[in-house]
Amino acid sequence: MPPRLNFFSARKAVPVLRSSTPSVNARQSIIANLPHRSSNAVGLQKRWNSSGSDKKQEAPEEADRLKGPTEDALPHVSEEAAATDRIMSKEKRCDGIPSSPELEQGTPISEILERDEKARKNAPKVMQDMMKKPSGSRSFSTSTRHLEDLQKKNTKPDDASASLVADMVANVDFQAAELAGLKFSPPKPLAKTDNFRSRYEPLLEQFTKLLMEDGKLSLAQKNMAHILDTLRTSSPPQVNPKRRLLPGPPAPQLPLDPVLYLTLIVDSVTPLIKIRSQKGIAGGGAAVQIPVPLSERQRRRTAIQWIIDASKKRRDSKFANRVAQEVLAVAEGRSGVWDRREQVHKLGIAGRANLGKRIR
Repeated sequence: MPPRLNFFSARKAVPVLRSSTPSVNARQSIIANLPHRSSNAVGLQKRWNSSGSDKKQEAPEEADRLKGPTEDALPHVSEEAAATDRIMSKEKRCDGIPSSPELEQGTPISEILERDEKARKNAPKVMQDMMKKPSGSRSFSTSTRHLEDLQKKNTKPDDASASLVADMVANVDFQAAELAGLKFSPPKPLAKTDNFRSRYEPLLEQFTKLLMEDGKLSLAQKNMAHILDTLRTSSPPQVNPKRRLLPGPPAPQLPLDPVLYLTLIVDSVTPLIKIRSQKGIAGGGAAVQIPVPLSERQRRRTAIQWIIDASKKRRDSKFANRVAQEVLAVAEGRSGVWDRREQVHKLGIAGRANLGKRIR
């Protein structure tokens, strides 16, 4: 085992061991020979204030020491803002070139290539061809400002200025389409008054909702599409002279527009009134039939419900086929929906004398 006694350090400790009661000078010399004690003593003697208002010189050892990344004091916010302003300022250098690009619109590549001849030679061939072409007006040119001035003044420009403004607007739209990668100008945005809920045909939407069962709207839409396809591929209807459809295109042209075809069929069998039974008007317990007028949506709902009820009597496995065949039967006057309509109108004519009666 190596000896625990260090001969190099024992030489310095000999004067200490010789005298049991060392003097004051000896103590100071011993402390001076210890490097760690000297640095700590210096550190303990200096007391710094917490505030950094007074500027103090650092110790030479602290100045030579490498500082960590978080020990340097950060600059003030105003100094950072001033530095950013100097970098982003639009002041020009002595050679007339802007010190920085415009933050809002940027610097086009063509301008950079015009300034740098070496970059223009090494640029792709496509960009070199674009540089050779005559430069057109930029999208942020004076065209927009000119239009804004005309709108503010509320003045009607003459023919020459109007044509100039139209050309400028077309140029701006074409450039915007090129920037977006479009072949034609982009479509205009929808007006704020447009309602997406009314984008469907009213009759088709109402018919689809009445075809729906158990809340299965997608199945009802498929059935509605099958009905329209049946109307489109069917032969022209053989119209009954006593039960004609409402005025519209001739019969051979009806299958060409299945939506119009279905609208004419439903509107032709809609009842104008409904019969409401009221007791106690004429005295006693007898009920009196009173005709009540219906709105357009109520009339269509009644007719569609009659068509669906009549289709249930047909023999077919698919519900959409039964409804489609019943609709074609209504168009040709063979359906029992016509009889229900005539019966309601007869009752309304018979009870029209009861329109002015009220319950006492």
